[in-house]
Amino acid sequence: MDSVKRAIGLAALAAGLAPVGFAQQGAPEQVAQTQTPAPAEGVQTFEAAYFRQYNPVTAADIVNRVPGFDIDDGEVLRGFGATAGNVLVNGERPSSKVLISEQLKRIPADSVIKVELISGSASNVDVRGQTQLVNVVLKQAKQAGGSPTTWVADLRDIQYSERIGWQFQLTKTFALGDNAELTVDLQTPNLRGRVESFEAVRNSSGALTSYREVFGQPNNIGLLGSGVLKWRPTARDTVSFNAQVAPTWNTQNIGSVSRTPAGTFVQGTFGKSDYNDNYTAEVGGDWEHRFSPALSMKVIGLLTETGVDQDDVFRIFTPTGAGPGGLANVQTINRTTQGGERVARGFLTWRPSAAHTIDVGLEGAFNFRDTTLDVSNNNGTGPVPQFIAVANAKVEEERAEPFITDVWKISSQLTLETGFIYEASRITQTGDAPKEREFSYPKPRMIATWQAGATDQLRASIIRDVSQLDFAQFASAINVVDAFSTRGNPDLEPEKAWKLRGEWERRFGKRGAITLAVFHDDVEDVQDLTVIGTDDAFGNIGPGKRTGVEVRGAAPLSPLIPNAEIRFSGMWQETEVTDPSTGEKRRFANENEWSYNLSFRQELPSWKAAWGASAQRLSDRLEFKRAEEIVYDRPGDRIDLFLETTQIKGITLRFSAGNIFHPEEFRERAFYQGSLLNPAAPPRSTGLVLRTEERKQKGGPEGTQVFSIRASGTF
Repeated sequence: MDSVKRAIGLAALAAGLAPVGFAQQGAPEQVAQTQTPAPAEGVQTFEAAYFRQYNPVTAADIVNRVPGFDIDDGEVLRGFGATAGNVLVNGERPSSKVLISEQLKRIPADSVIKVELISGSASNVDVRGQTQLVNVVLKQAKQAGGSPTTWVADLRDIQYSERIGWQFQLTKTFALGDNAELTVDLQTPNLRGRVESFEAVRNSSGALTSYREVFGQPNNIGLLGSGVLKWRPTARDTVSFNAQVAPTWNTQNIGSVSRTPAGTFVQGTFGKSDYNDNYTAEVGGDWEHRFSPALSMKVIGLLTETGVDQDDVFRIFTPTGAGPGGLANVQTINRTTQGGERVARGFLTWRPSAAHTIDVGLEGAFNFRDTTLDVSNNNGTGPVPQFIAVANAKVEEERAEPFITDVWKISSQLTLETGFIYEASRITQTGDAPKEREFSYPKPRMIATWQAGATDQLRASIIRDVSQLDFAQFASAINVVDAFSTRGNPDLEPEKAWKLRGEWERRFGKRGAITLAVFHDDVEDVQDLTVIGTDDAFGNIGPGKRTGVEVRGAAPLSPLIPNAEIRFSGMWQETEVTDPSTGEKRRFANENEWSYNLSFRQELPSWKAAWGASAQRLSDRLEFKRAEEIVYDRPGDRIDLFLETTQIKGITLRFSAGNIFHPEEFRERAFYQGSLLNPAAPPRSTGLVLRTEERKQKGGPEGTQVFSIRASGTF
């Protein structure tokens, strides 16, 4: 590929940030065994004892209590380099695409020695481009029987479902000799929920013309098995291997009944979705070799597979239907999706001096997604296939990314990280809409960190970001209950942006921290729904801007409230893009303008217990289509309560009441009337509302009340 050859020729850059001089802490033999970076100036260390009051069960419980830190899973993208989260384990980034927040749940809390909070770039960690990281340092498993087995059992009652759901998890680490260990995790989720909603349909004058009652009843049953092998064959080599497989057997029952305002039956739609062959699987590994203290090499390999076979059957009834009970039509939808990814990444790390650490490497990837969609209708005379544009599509991508990063310690207070990635790819689509395209993008970045004092740090970054295309948007999708479809678009382009960010962090005491951030994104080729012919389609709608502020922090409340602390985070942003249908400025679709999260926890040592509460809320979000505008909103706060106790020796019991006020979620769809003078124009451009559909939903992602009991311990 010519663009790849050019990319390799362009892979040169200088400047960067350097190590925040790491000094060893803890037992020397532990450092040698885990190969973790030693702590540095500006790095705050939290020993395991710091977290004991929180009764942690897993490493996730520990990391979630680090003051002023929120876990960032990174972006779910193709490839490996661009998907990094902000958590390391033993100084390394796990060679897996599984979300780091999920991986932490598979590490027992008893295995954690300490947690290091690294603010600013660091030279000897395996992630670049982050302004703040946490490094979880683990013990080595004992040879005699390995580590204790950690278990978690969770029972939950999900509102409206009238069924008990449960999850069970077992985790154990085995020592395989002096220099190797294997961690095995098994989970068995079994969750059964229900969603109920009421929809009112009104004409342009606001008069009720009909109403609908809709329900959905998901059943999520599955298994998840994973293993992680760590091996240190020599003093200079570290090898890791991980594998995961997660089959699921999910179903969803769906129903919708329409009536007139007087209650007369108009239409009923009842269906079931079966996911007969639904699975994800992953195998990954890496090898690091240290030639000398100044030079090391790391090679990473990753393979993922996904498969979904979905069979839908919808039966539509009307008062005049010819079939039994008024059956008017049977619609069947058969969808299959097979996807996969192959990633190879290698890089050298060179420390030519105490002031510089340079990474140079290359990542190559192959990705594919093969989709089929077959729809047929049967009104009693036999199935009739329904034409869907771009229903069958196979998308394949070959991509290469040479990269170089320099971490430069300018002084004891000032560091600078600079990096350059050159992305070159070829995307080929076959099926209903064959297409072949090549892309190439330079992606520079710069991150500066200034330690202004013992408690204050300033960070600034400028990054050229190129989003990865979602292959699912290359093929069409259909929604029967809401009666809309979205056309696949083989001409979809990735969204590009210059992202500027500034942060000020202040720490007070061991448990207090606050971070304020401002950001601005200058976006090109904003991804949103657009119009192809008379269809809604995935596409790009031009340039846009995103500007906002964020705050997060933690603070002890003593002596006002003994043994208590509060954590908080919030975001406000303003976005702007030109609507392709109306020509007017508007918000980005499906993005919240603001959000906040506030949590409180108090320890009750004499009772061996703790209790707490949290409140969170999101602003509304909008969606824009050819003929309609949709508003999603939950106007109330989500309030959660919990009580946990260790009164039973060896067992932690946690009682939770989630979303106790279960505020209803609202959706309003406004449908617009087309122009008689210009029938080709999108109806939404006229501004004339034809009808509205107002939905009040009980249940749903944030509207369901959940009571749960979780027991956990070790043996």
